[in-house]
Amino acid sequence: MLAFSKYHGLGNDFVLVDGRELDVRFPGTVGQKLCDRHRGIGADGVLVWTGSLQKPEMTVVNADGSVAEMCGNGLRCFVKYLLDRHLLDANALTVRTGNGDLHCVAKRDAQGQVATVDVQMGVATFAPAEIPLAHPERMIDQPVVLADCTVRLTALSLGNPHAVTFDSISDTERARLGPLLGGHALFPHQANISFAQVLAGDRPRMRVDVYERGSGWTLACGTGATASVIAAVETGRLPRNCEIAVKLPGGWLSVTVADDGRATMRGPAVHVYDGVISLPRLLSGEV
Repeated sequence: MLAFSKYHGLGNDFVLVDGRELDVRFPGTVGQKLCDRHRGIGADGVLVWTGSLQKPEMTVVNADGSVAEMCGNGLRCFVKYLLDRHLLDANALTVRTGNGDLHCVAKRDAQGQVATVDVQMGVATFAPAEIPLAHPERMIDQPVVLADCTVRLTALSLGNPHAVTFDSISDTERARLGPLLGGHALFPHQANISFAQVLAGDRPRMRVDVYERGSGWTLACGTGATASVIAAVETGRLPRNCEIAVKLPGGWLSVTVADDGRATMRGPAVHVYDGVISLPRLLSGEV
């Protein structure tokens, strides 16, 4: 029997497992079946805790069984899990991810439970080899020609590959273009595709919809929101050192990019329920 906890960040949902003493390989079939919304628990990904309480490590398994280097919404949920259950007197934690060690600071509610988490997302890179990008130069608002249209993209990495477009594209076209761009030959490891729009108003805001590599369309993507703000700052659409409110289908995140390029993301994390599931039955199709 596998014990698990279900969490979500703005509807981007996860199965969280303490894998420190488990002899189970979650990437591949196990991850796929756990995330199956009809025959499994149902989630956008699996978060696996390894390492120790003092030096926790988080592995992210996408719904298709592949491994993601980083997940912003997942990291907030992971931090809430550890602080609420194991580190009741702490409000800060550093977690090892596929994008290195990331420092997180939590704010607790009146009941002492973690409500929001600030994640130090680090500095993005636009270097083609580090994204990776099959293009010799940095891609900043550069046109990408598809069979029937051209889309301008800004490509960058926050430990995982992203491409952001600020082109005016209808919701119907976004649904079609997301998987096409995510699997484009420009991205040898595929990419998360963000469709971003700077919103009018008294304070800087954006709308972002993200097609996530390995999971498809999700209600929120923390790294996608952060990448979109960084791209907007890099192209002069939004200012540095200013908290940017980002509207995703599941709700709002806040992202700030400092003068040195370091990005901080703030958002909620919610515990949904705990449970157990029989892995043999799940893998055999009996569940």
